[in-house]
Amino acid sequence: MSIGKIEFSRLEKNIKKTGKSYLEYLAPAIGKVYVMAITRDGCPACANQKPKMEKLAEDLESKHKNKALFTQIHVKYSRDSEEESLKSKEVFRHYFYPTNLILLRTRDRGAFEYYRGVSPRMSELRRNIEDAIEISTHISKEG
Repeated sequence: MSIGKIEFSRLEKNIKKTGKSYLEYLAPAIGKVYVMAITRDGCPACANQKPKMEKLAEDLESKHKNKALFTQIHVKYSRDSEEESLKSKEVFRHYFYPTNLILLRTRDRGAFEYYRGVSPRMSELRRNIEDAIEISTHISKEG
C-alpha cells in the first residue's frame, strides 16, 4: 500500500472550497480508518519515520485490506518562510513534527480524532490503528 501525499497548501484550499472542517474533509467514509502523518521540509524525525510508516502501511494492508488509509500531509518550510507551518499548526492544533493522527467517522457525530501522537513508536501507532479498525467495523455495522 502506498501512502498518499497531499501538500498542506492544496489541502487548505480544498477545505476552504468545501466549507468543511479538516476532520470532515479528511475522514469522509464510515468504516474506514484514516491515518495521517503531518510532516514538514527539513524535519529529521519526519524523514526517519517515513520508511517505518511505509512498512506499517504495507503490513496493515496485507492484514486488514483497505480498512486503513494512510496520508502524509506535507508542510513546506524554510527559515525564511514559516507561514505555512504556522497555518498548519493552527488548522491541526499541533506543535511538533511529525504528528500522527487517526481519524474515524460516525453516523451521528461525524468525523472525530481517535488518536494523536508526536513521532510515536510504530508499535504504539499500530496498536491504535488496529483498535480503531475494530471500532470502525463496529460503527459501520450499526444501523
